[in-house]
Amino acid sequence: MIKKDNIFYRARMQAAQTNPLHASRERTAYEIYVSPEALSDYESGLTVPGCDVVQKMVEAYGNHDLRGDHIRAHCPLLPDYGGQQSHLSQAALGWAVAFQSAQEVALQFAKVARDGRITRDEIDPACAIRAKALEVKTVMEESITAIDNALAQMKREG
Repeated sequence: MIKKDNIFYRARMQAAQTNPLHASRERTAYEIYVSPEALSDYESGLTVPGCDVVQKMVEAYGNHDLRGDHIRAHCPLLPDYGGQQSHLSQAALGWAVAFQSAQEVALQFAKVARDGRITRDEIDPACAIRAKALEVKTVMEESITAIDNALAQMKREG
């Protein structure tokens, strides 16, 4: 049974308001590369999607808040940070999200790059790899800034 307060169901229904195709679980599941049964399990709370699936939902639904909602609801590291969200803790959580599927992407990149070029059937995977690389780049830049700021604050405080 789908829970209407489930973040994944709610995000899909919001997306359906602007794109009626998302009203169909089957079509949405196809778009985010999961089975309709898996999407149903996510939306009913039976299982929690991996960060790579959540990222596909974010892109398909155009709902960038879903990433944060997922982290707040399901990230095992979040309780360690208490209620206070600093730039440093947000950067650390960004690593958890960005690198959870990095091994899979690295293997996919190796497969695409093995012949030193991108063929027509490798365009979509190459674009997905590029998007992941940009995400990782952003996480790294945010982490460097957060660490630099925290170190500077520590120096100021003595």
